[in-house]
Amino acid sequence: MLCVDSPEKWIRATGPLSWRRTFVGARDQVPRARAFVESLFLGTRREDDAGLIVTELVNNVVLHTRSREPGGWFGVEVVIDELAWLTVTDQGGADRPQIRPQAPVAEVDLDDLGQTGRGLFIVSELATSLDIQGCPVRGHTVRAVLDLQARRCE
Repeated sequence: MLCVDSPEKWIRATGPLSWRRTFVGARDQVPRARAFVESLFLGTRREDDAGLIVTELVNNVVLHTRSREPGGWFGVEVVIDELAWLTVTDQGGADRPQIRPQAPVAEVDLDDLGQTGRGLFIVSELATSLDIQGCPVRGHTVRAVLDLQARRCE
């Protein structure tokens, strides 16, 4: 029998926990994907960050990729351990997702960004790291890593 002193330690005693779910590639799935992710992050104090990250990533999918076409879909994967990996996979599209801007945060006026790259910029500021893989033909996978020990300044 495993003896641990807190529910958090008990739930992670067997190693990382992971979940995967697919969604129809439509705008009405954005709040559903957010609710799914936030429910998995309950008690981590990063629920809001995780919810905002998946909202931005999924909005990109349903606005800019083939996932939004009839029969389209996207996938969300969450792995929670010491760090948490939040991954969204789409069916590709015209362009590869890009983070903009490259300037330091203090020099960035989000109102000047328009729609292109703004969401990924926000995600990159919340996440410990952000990784973009894939191609327009086969699809993209965007992975944000959250440090569950770090807390946002309130």
